[in-house]
Amino acid sequence: MSPGHLSTPVAGMLKLASWLMPRERREWVEAMKAEMPYLPRAAAFSWAAGCLLAAIKQRFVPMHTGNFRISRGVFLVEMLGCFGPATLAWWLFTFGPSGVAFIARGMAEKQFHALPTSFLYTLGLHAGHAITGLIAPVGLFLGLAYVVRGRPLNNRSLGYALIAAPVLQTVAGVIGVFGFGVQPLLPGLFLLLIVLPMAGIAHLMYLAKPAGPRAPDARLAAG
Repeated sequence: MSPGHLSTPVAGMLKLASWLMPRERREWVEAMKAEMPYLPRAAAFSWAAGCLLAAIKQRFVPMHTGNFRISRGVFLVEMLGCFGPATLAWWLFTFGPSGVAFIARGMAEKQFHALPTSFLYTLGLHAGHAITGLIAPVGLFLGLAYVVRGRPLNNRSLGYALIAAPVLQTVAGVIGVFGFGVQPLLPGLFLLLIVLPMAGIAHLMYLAKPAGPRAPDARLAAG
């Protein structure tokens, strides 16, 4: 069977495999195509599917190297996920219609000692998040700096301080829940505001370490 008489699905898969395969491995697809004339017609589809699968695996090699070193494009998506929602939440907590800046201004005319303790503690948690939540905009800036300039977080003290901030905020929140009846943070918000920003900073700090030996190329599947 010659390559010129390939069925539409087979030709489409080979074309897609050629497009997905990284440039430095593009000749592998050409070698796979060269095998097609020696294959029975019934085996052509599975062979083309194997070529496509191999191309997809090669495309994901930069995204999964086993040492958390990924391409800058993938890292950009990670940074937006780790710090984007948290940065928006920090802005709303601080400057939004119900943010600390406006609440504190309204409370300035009232007697704080007449307010419930739980409300005051909640207000304190909001004020604390205005400070500890800076991990999000700072982390987003540092992440974008790595994407654009390739500069990781080399300042270990800054990295540890940014990670410690949400930890302290979490401890204060737990004290508020059990000691003052404050509403606990929902699991989804805890993930977005605490866990993901900490993971993003940890990854930036990891990238500052010298890179080890590059992982060997993945072997092609037989199809």
